[in-house]
Amino acid sequence: MSYIYIDTEMRDGIFILTLNRPDKRNALNTQMWLEITQAIEEFEAQDDARVLVITNNGPCFCAGSDLKEISTGEYHPPIGHEDEGFATITGHYIDKPVIAAVEGMCMGGGAEILLACDMGVISSDCIIGYPEVKRGLVAGGGAGILRLAQAIPVKYALELLLTGDNIDAETAVRWGLANRIAEPGHVLDEALVLARAIARNAPIAVRLTKKTVYENLNESWLRGRGAGWDAALNADISIKETEDAHEGSTAFAEKRTPEWKNR
Repeated sequence: MSYIYIDTEMRDGIFILTLNRPDKRNALNTQMWLEITQAIEEFEAQDDARVLVITNNGPCFCAGSDLKEISTGEYHPPIGHEDEGFATITGHYIDKPVIAAVEGMCMGGGAEILLACDMGVISSDCIIGYPEVKRGLVAGGGAGILRLAQAIPVKYALELLLTGDNIDAETAVRWGLANRIAEPGHVLDEALVLARAIARNAPIAVRLTKKTVYENLNESWLRGRGAGWDAALNADISIKETEDAHEGSTAFAEKRTPEWKNR
């Protein structure tokens, strides 16, 4: 598919989506939002696409929404995707892993995209912030006001949300907002290392693991046979019924690389 404001590429089972409106700091206008939605649908529909990596061209990952288009009243989410959050990712569950590969500045809506991804790799010069309160707003468009306190310790979350101040890359990783730091220009390379480590594993097992983790974030195994414990046991039982589970154990016994069937 041909796009104007994004680029897409498949590489070794990894679907790379590049935000490519650098002259506008990758701020989303209506057309760009539609293109991101179409690319995500393309990724979800491809069985051989195992991991989604979202990255950027230019010094800013994403500056949020296009304020100029908002001022004209023309800005809107794609028809039929109104309830799926900013960039059709902050409120839309993708059952396969999603990694943010962030080069440079990551503010507001861009920081909410990072927060919505399962993992993040950021450049050493990355600056992250949720500045909404400084403008009399809240980080609600991408549910950052809710998601942030679930992703990192609540005191760190409140410091970010209530001051509106920025943090650097080392602080972001120490607090748990990202997994890894890479030198500028090498963020995508590092993200692909992480993505390939995931993509080589059994796809059903990866999807089920992600689903079980997110559905039981507030459950504890310390309570014994509660909902979280049962969910983990059910995941273990159901995965053992797949062809890939048999292939995994057989390949291990035969000392060869598994050939996953995704069934």
